[in-house]
Amino acid sequence: MKCAFPVFLFAFSLFAFAAEPAGEWKAPSKDARPWKHAGTGLSFPQMLGGYRLAGEFSYKAGGCFIRYENLEEQARADIFFFPVKTPVTVMEEKQRLILQELDGVVADMRGMEQQGRYKNLDISEVAVSGIDLWVKEDLPLAIRTIDATRIGKSSEGIAEALIKQWVAVTLIDNHILTIRQMRPASTGTSGLQGLKNFGSMVIQVIKDPALRADISRMIDLYMAAPFSDDSLQARAAVLAYLKNTPFYPISIPEYPVSDWLEHCKKLAPGTEEHLLAAFMLGSAKAAFNEGDAATCMNAGAKQFTVIYRQLVAKHPDIKTAEIEAFAADAEQGHGGDWLMAKSGMKQ
Repeated sequence: MKCAFPVFLFAFSLFAFAAEPAGEWKAPSKDARPWKHAGTGLSFPQMLGGYRLAGEFSYKAGGCFIRYENLEEQARADIFFFPVKTPVTVMEEKQRLILQELDGVVADMRGMEQQGRYKNLDISEVAVSGIDLWVKEDLPLAIRTIDATRIGKSSEGIAEALIKQWVAVTLIDNHILTIRQMRPASTGTSGLQGLKNFGSMVIQVIKDPALRADISRMIDLYMAAPFSDDSLQARAAVLAYLKNTPFYPISIPEYPVSDWLEHCKKLAPGTEEHLLAAFMLGSAKAAFNEGDAATCMNAGAKQFTVIYRQLVAKHPDIKTAEIEAFAADAEQGHGGDWLMAKSGMKQ
C-alpha cells in the first residue's frame, strides 16, 4: 500500500497511448480563460468541478486532447478531439464511428497488456445512450468501463496498482470526442461515482452552446429593463442556469460585497437580490463574450453600480460612502480591481 499512490501517478503518464505520440504540450492560459476547441466551438473551463485543467496536447498528425487532474481524488481525465475525414450526417454512420473508436480504446489497452504495462483487464459491455442538444439532433454516446492492474517498473522493482477507467465516445460537428478518465480502484463506489460525475460535467459542457444562445437572449432582456416583470423572470432563469453551469470565470469577493448586501437587505428588503443578480448577470454577459476573470468581475461591478444608482433613488438610506467609492471606479470599468484591492487579493 505504501507505493500504491506513486505507482498510480506514474500510471497516468501515458495511459491513453500504447506508444508516445509526436506533438506539442501547451499550458493553460494564465488569465483563467476557458480552453476553446476551434473545430466544435466547445469551451472548457480551467476548473471543472474539482478538476483543474493541466494543459493541451496537440498531435503533429492532427487532433488534440486536454487533460484535467484532481489530485485530491487521485483522478485524471483526458478529452480527445479528432476530426473525421468525411462529414457524417446519417445517425447509423455516426454510431458506427463511435463504436469503432471505443473498440480502438480497447485495442489500445490490449496492446499495453501485451507490453506488460497492464494485466487482468476486465472490460464491460458497451452502454449506448445519447446527449440531448435541446434544439438540435441528439448526439450518440457509447460508454465502457475498464478495470485493470497497472504494472510499474523501476530500479526498485515492480509495483502494481488497481485502476478503473471510464470511457465515453460521441461525435459532434464532425469530430470524434472521447472522454477517458482513470482513478484508483481502491476509491470503490465513491470513485466510480466520481468518474460518472466528471462525465456528466463534460456532457453539460457539450450541451451548453445550445442552451447558452437562449440564456444570452435572456441576459439582453434583463439589461434592457432590469425591473420589468419579463426581466425578473429572465433573471431567475439565468441565475438558475449559472448555478448549474459552473463553466464561466465568474466570482464575487465575499468581502466587502456580502456586507453591502446585508446592509441593503436590512434597510430595504429585496434590494440585495437586485444587486447580487446585477453582478452575476453583468459578469455572465462578459463571460459569454469570452472575457477572462478580471473582465467578468469588472463587468459585473459595472452592472451592480447601474442597479445600485437606480435603487438609491428609491431607497436613499442604502447609500454608503464605501459603496459610493466603489461605484465611482466601477462606472469607469475598474470596479473589479477596486474589489480585489479592498479584499487584499490580486487577480
